[in-house]
Amino acid sequence: MQKESYTIRELAAFLQRDTRMVEKLALQGDLPGRKVGGEWRFARAEITRWLETNLPGYSDEELSRMEVESLTFTEAVQVAVDSSETGFGEPSTLVSALLPPACVSLNLRAGTRASLLRELAALAEQSWQVWDPVALLESLREREERGSTAQPGGIAIPHPSRRLKAELGESVLAFARLASPMQFGSPDNQPTDLFFLVACRDDATHLQVLTRIARLVRLEGFLDTVRGLESPHEFCRYLQEAESTLPPAPGN
Repeated sequence: MQKESYTIRELAAFLQRDTRMVEKLALQGDLPGRKVGGEWRFARAEITRWLETNLPGYSDEELSRMEVESLTFTEAVQVAVDSSETGFGEPSTLVSALLPPACVSLNLRAGTRASLLRELAALAEQSWQVWDPVALLESLREREERGSTAQPGGIAIPHPSRRLKAELGESVLAFARLASPMQFGSPDNQPTDLFFLVACRDDATHLQVLTRIARLVRLEGFLDTVRGLESPHEFCRYLQEAESTLPPAPGN
């Protein structure tokens, strides 16, 4: 059963930070936590939300270690996806295993944030794992209303405001490249054209996927190559190749 909270030592290991730094952040209110019986406790859901906005600040080494730690702190996460269902799939290729060609569009046309989210949710439905598309779309909207998921570099990672256990058969990813980039609230005020939709049934898989995408987009030439691909199958092949080149976590 998945842990619902971290101790300060567990969280420090997960975040790749010294325990004293974690306590300092908590005392300053920069990290969500509370003391129970004199001991710090950090709710998994709150830490997940905190990480969603802080992952871009982690180094490549820290991100790779965090992938391993996200497995360490859960007992139920399933990383390996049956390759017979996706056409791809090894445990080392998490993102490409969850992202089939049917869920990829390389010439998406959307003029507003609302229409973009609708199109992304429709792409996710092509996985046949979305049991409640209305709930998925509503949760995507709720998350974007809290703050844009856009990042520098022209990418965004829309995801539901909560994990969708009853609404999804399995965790679902979709990808869209816009025909015309749009303003999506990126911190650098630049338009966004690449969108990874991430909809997971549990926090551990959610964090693993976000961490893996953060590592992928840092690969030299990755974004430029993605912008030049011509078909969903070509995109999926390249994604699998790129993901397999990521170095393992130090010490593994």
